[in-house]
This record gives sequence, C-alpha cells and structure tokens, in this order.
Amino acid sequence: MKHKLTAIITAAVLLIFATFAADAAVYTVDKPTNGNTIYIAGDPDMYPIEYYDVQEKEYKGILPELYKKISEKSGIDFSYINSGITNEQYRLAKNKQVEIVSAHAKGDVDYLASEVHILTYHNGKEEIELCVGFTSIAPANVVSTVTSSLQSTSAEQILRLSVETAVTNSPNGFPFWMLFVLLGLVLLIIALTVNIILRRKKEKQAKENRLTDPVTGIGNTLYFDEWYRNFISPASSPLYYIAYIGIDVQRILQYTDAAVSEEIQIYAASEIAAESGESDFCARVSDGRFAVAFEAPVEEQAKEYIERLLSRLNRFNSDVITKYHIHFQAGIFHLDAPNIPCEKALFNARHGFYHARETGASYVFADSKLLQREEYVRSLKKKLRDALDKKEFRLYVQYIFDGKGKTACGAEALSRWDNPDKGVISPTEYINMLETAEMIDELDFYILEECCRTLQDWKQTPKKNLWLSCNMTRITLSSENFAERFAEIVKKFDFDIGKLVIEITEDALAESKKLVMDNIAICKQMGCCIALDDFGCGYSSVKDLNDYPIDIIKIDRELIIESNTEKGRQLLSGIIELAHYLGIKALCEGVETEEELTVSVEAECDYIQGYLLARTNPADEPSVERNIIFQ
Repeated sequence: MKHKLTAIITAAVLLIFATFAADAAVYTVDKPTNGNTIYIAGDPDMYPIEYYDVQEKEYKGILPELYKKISEKSGIDFSYINSGITNEQYRLAKNKQVEIVSAHAKGDVDYLASEVHILTYHNGKEEIELCVGFTSIAPANVVSTVTSSLQSTSAEQILRLSVETAVTNSPNGFPFWMLFVLLGLVLLIIALTVNIILRRKKEKQAKENRLTDPVTGIGNTLYFDEWYRNFISPASSPLYYIAYIGIDVQRILQYTDAAVSEEIQIYAASEIAAESGESDFCARVSDGRFAVAFEAPVEEQAKEYIERLLSRLNRFNSDVITKYHIHFQAGIFHLDAPNIPCEKALFNARHGFYHARETGASYVFADSKLLQREEYVRSLKKKLRDALDKKEFRLYVQYIFDGKGKTACGAEALSRWDNPDKGVISPTEYINMLETAEMIDELDFYILEECCRTLQDWKQTPKKNLWLSCNMTRITLSSENFAERFAEIVKKFDFDIGKLVIEITEDALAESKKLVMDNIAICKQMGCCIALDDFGCGYSSVKDLNDYPIDIIKIDRELIIESNTEKGRQLLSGIIELAHYLGIKALCEGVETEEELTVSVEAECDYIQGYLLARTNPADEPSVERNIIFQ
C-alpha cells in the first residue's frame, strides 16, 4: 500500500512539476553553454527527491526531472556521474570533478563555493535543511539558472510535498480516506500551478517587451546587458569581442526624414542578426547605434567578421547612403580579461567607434594604446572643466583704432589661462588641449558671456561707444544647439547688441557651410555684426563676401607685411576697395611698424589693429588705457 500510494503521489507531483519546470526556466539563456557539459554528483538514496535506479543504472526523482527541463529550455547539458549506490558527493566535490553537488543536507559536503536552500523538512527525529551546492568550477550562468529555478515558490511546494509523503508513510499501511484528501490536494496544486503558469506567461511577455527595441524588433540595452551577464562566463570571455556599430543619424535627418532613418536601422538590425552565430547576440542600444557580442578565436577572424558585417550594412540601397557618403562604422573591444562589466566593455568599444569617425576609418580596435589616450582625454577634460568652473580663464582685449590710427573705436576679445600653479598661460599652449578634449566650444561660449558682461560694464565708462569682437571657431558655429546657447547667454545682460561683433574664421565657412550660414544668419537677425578673420590667406574666396552677411573683413597680417612692395600695396588697396564696393568695412590687423601703419592709412582701411597702437591686456586693467583716446 505504501509503495502504491507513494507512486501515485510521485506521479502526480512529476506531472505538476513537468508543467511548472517548463515555465520556470523560460527566463534562462536558450543557447548551448559553449559546448561544455555540467556534471552532477547525486545522492543515490534521497528518494523521491533524487535516487539511483539500480536496474536502469541512472538517477531518477524530482531533481533529475528538473535538470532535464532546464536543459530543454536553456541548452545546458547536465550529466549525473553514476557512481552506483555509494554516495560520492564529498569526494567528487573535493576533487572538483563536478560543477553541481545535488541534494544533500546543509553542512554535509565541504569544498562548495555556494549552496542554495531548497526546503526544510522533519524526518521524525530532527529538521533537515536540504540544499543543492555549486563548486568553484561552476559557470556563473549555470549557477544563476539553477538557483532561480530551485528558489521559486512552486518548486519548493512540489519538493516539500514529495518529501513529506515519503517520510510520513508508515509500514503499517495508510488510511484509504487520506487518499481522497491527497488527491484533492493534488487537484488544488494543479489549479494553483495553472494560475502560476498564466501569470508567469504574462510576466514573460512583459519582460520580453521590456527587453525589445520597439523600432527594430531586436533586443535593447537591457537585453544586451542581461545576456552579457548570464551568457559570457569568465572562461569564455577571451573568445568574445564587443562591437559598437553606428551611423550618423543626424546627418541622415539633415537630408531626409525620420522614416528613412528608421528604414535604414531596421535593415541594419536584420543584417546584424543574420550575421550573428549561435553564440553571438546583438541589440540596438541607441538611435543609430548597435552592439554585437561575437566569438572569434583570434583578432584576424574578428577583423574578417566586422569587415563582412560592415560590407553588408553599407550595401543598403538608399540615395542618402550613396549620395552623401554616410556609412556604418564600428569600434571593437576584445574581452581580454575575465569579469569585465558590460558597461565598461561597451564604453571601450564606443571609444573605438568615435575614433573611427574622427579618422574616417571603417573600424577601429579599442586597444590599450587607444584607451590610454582616452583616459588622458578624460583627465584633460576634468582639468579644463575645473578651470572653466573656477573662472581661471580671463578676458583680455586688444583695442582697435579708426582708419587714422588715432582713436580707439573697438576691441578684440582674447583669453588667457590664469593657472594657479603655472601663472598666465597663452592660448597657443591650451587651445590644442581644448580641441583634443573636444571642449573648444565651451571656451567660446565662456568668452562670449564675458564679452556680454564687459559690454554691459562699459556702458557707464568712457568706453561706452566701443564695439567688442568675440571669436567663434568652426566647431562652435557648427554645433546643433548654437542658436539656443547664444540667445540664452546674450539675454542675460543689458547692452547694445549692435556693439557685439561675432568674428569667424575662414575654415568655418569652408568646413560646414550650410550649418554655419544658418547660425551666422541668426546672430545677424539678433542685431550682431559679423567679421571675417584672416581674410586673404586662407580658405575663403571673394565669393564668400557675397554669400555671407559680412560687415567687416580682417585682412591677414601676411598681406600687411607684403605691402612693402608696390605690387603688395596695390593688392592691399584693391582688397579694401572691393570691400567698400560691397558695403563691407576693412580692418588691417597685425600692424607693428610705422611703415605698415602708413601703408594701411594710405590704402584707406577703416580700422587698424596691432601692437604698434595697443598691446593685449586684461579687460579690467585701467592702467594701460591712460594714453588711449576712446571714440
């Protein structure tokens, strides 16, 4: 009677459990664990949880069924070491011949890296705390998967029922009326299990939605992070490379609309997924950006993979791609050490991608040399950010005089770094630092604010009629948020905006003509004057004088120096005459000798600037202004 009843209960429990286990393991990875088998040391006499069947020479019971269900869903290959009726758990754990030590009483087995409690039951004499343990060679994803399954509420209920049924049955027989009670309990458990299955299916669907990118249908950042943590083990990490792949979405949107941008990204997602192998995974991590984890035994194969993938991505048949030469690029980082966090791996690969964009390369490996440079840039950015926040950059000015060189009518704003340790540093020493750290625009806007403050302060001084010229670099004038930041700064101060001159360099016009033109037009509409620096010796052409709303041209010092010849004087006079014909004023800069001053005056330039008339000095230092007559 005892064995018949136990068989009924165990069969019912296994029926329930089979349904439960299929649902309980759905969250785990569904690919092989890199071809490795996970070996289990079982207890041959833990019926019905786990026991060794002598006739069939294999382990049976609740836990073996659980491992089978997890294997079906996860692809993890579990295998019991069949040592017969002798319990070899202690020896196998000590020799690290197994990854899992299955059912055992807590504390009975040494040499375990961790244990997961599955239930506590009373055997008639004492309470037994039943556990499953993991040795130090068990992969992290296996530990996570098995632990999560065993710790679920439904698993514990099923395990407890099977143990209590086996323990409490006595050899004197079992009352038949209890059979109906137990069958009723089984039906109740089935009902509860069905409810749990439905709830978990909903949870699974919600989780899938949370991990799915709505635009492309592949995984998102959360998905990539979860797979990275659960699938890449310390042992397998040296085989993996992380690729950060992207396309310039902002440029695409300049020439077309969001629908085309999405079409390109959907195509990219399908190609990336198609190229991925069984052990690879991918995600869309932001607009126009994708992350791929792929296996490659050596770097040469990693290069072949990324070249093949980029070739597929850049075959997209689009006028935007072909006409405007917009293409996918990539940065690649090798997981050359175990336990590198996902965030850091993506961060490093992203630096490779940005370096590829800077250099025009199809892809760049984020090796130690590149990452050291990035660390230097980050340190540099912090240093410069602190200097800007502490207002260590000071405003200097060089006064600009009328065409006779007599009266100061304006000034050019310049900067100096008043470093607490090194003293005053000239721009030649820190401009390259700012460009390397990609912070030159921060200095430009910082000096713009100082210019507006200075013009406001000058309103109550003899310099109230001076205009002030503020330099703007190509990078700043090409930024998408230029107009917003410019207006925000200007509106903070009370001054005549007509006295603010925006001075642009020639390379700004040559590099990003459309965007720079739009931003210059906004400055002009707000009432600013526009000056073109270094005219005559750079990238600009005479046509630029007609294309842009230029009010002043600053003739390069090289032309002033060459005016010591007859041909040079004629060239200087011709440029000034052309400017006047177009309604543009001319400024001769870099005038350092009396001869150069005479030539500039005779050429009828409107303004003169140079060391001969005034040197560069702090804007708030009045002592240098004693001999200057202000207009």
